[in-house]
Amino acid sequence: MNRRQFLKHSLRAFTVFGVSKGMFNSSRFELTLDYVPIQIDGLPLQFKGTKIAVLSDIHSSLLVGKDLIATAAKMAMEARPDMIVLLGDFISGRMHPKKIIDSAFDVKYVDVCADALSTLRAPMGIYGVLGNHDFWGGDAAIEAICTKFTMKFRVEWLRNSAVELTRQGGSIYLLGVDDFWEQSCSINGAYEGLDRNSVKILLSHNPDINAGIDPLYKKIDIVLSGHTHGGQVVLPIIGSPFLPSVYGQRYRIGLIEDNGRRVYVTRGIGHTILPIRYNCPPEVTIIVLT
Repeated sequence: MNRRQFLKHSLRAFTVFGVSKGMFNSSRFELTLDYVPIQIDGLPLQFKGTKIAVLSDIHSSLLVGKDLIATAAKMAMEARPDMIVLLGDFISGRMHPKKIIDSAFDVKYVDVCADALSTLRAPMGIYGVLGNHDFWGGDAAIEAICTKFTMKFRVEWLRNSAVELTRQGGSIYLLGVDDFWEQSCSINGAYEGLDRNSVKILLSHNPDINAGIDPLYKKIDIVLSGHTHGGQVVLPIIGSPFLPSVYGQRYRIGLIEDNGRRVYVTRGIGHTILPIRYNCPPEVTIIVLT
């Protein structure tokens, strides 16, 4: 074997190994449970130690099956969360070049996702927001997701709205917005009427919303987001070569300090385009308030 043939075979072997590892990293066997303590100044003592399970970017589809989704739900429940938040992209909607097509989703994948998550329960409730792929599925997809999830495990949807959470006399606010890429997204709508000094946690599928939150006018303590998949494919030094954000790697993954807020971006559970994750395994997150 000459040098050229050796290099050709080596490159082929490396490619096969990389793809195989990437597909394995997308499976339920690689799903991790990550505990993330987040400190909030002024957190009521009644909420100290509160556990919030975060599930995002499920992408129920031909590429993401029920086993992975059900494993994520089981993992979240084993942590005994006080509250569960779902951060959108429950399906993989498709985008027409000129318009959104309502029929561009298969309702069976909504059913698969709802069934796989139906074991979720939490004493302080389950709350959800919608992601860009959910909207790309069209109005029929949004209606199916909201209706079926609510029937299966009582999700309260936060669409530019807020809910006050009370515990033994203390209270905080949980806010949620439509996907940041949608015209319907309104943080003003979610924030309206809230006490500026109260503790607030914002659910936004897309972390890019942070750049538009002026701390002088709106006090948000924590933002919980998904959307980026942690990069899905992460290379040494350069990070992720393909990231759906106008801010580069800034909101790619993990805990980020941003204008006095703490932002957590989860790697999510599913994947899109290809069934591959590289150096970026799927994740269920348990946020612990301190």
